[in-house]
Amino acid sequence: MATTKQSRLVSIQKSDLDSLEATIETLENEYVMDQLERSEQDIQKGKVRNVGEFLKEL
Repeated sequence: MATTKQSRLVSIQKSDLDSLEATIETLENEYVMDQLERSEQDIQKGKVRNVGEFLKEL
């Protein structure tokens, strides 16, 4: 059984396209993804503080 690939035209709002492009750009940025991973590890280890504590340090 042969499969055929169909071309399709999809219409989305410009703001949605911009959001998708920004998401792809973020996912492709190794530095940003590394920072997100490190942040997630800190959260899991309990290395967090609330906003009140943070603001007192400023």
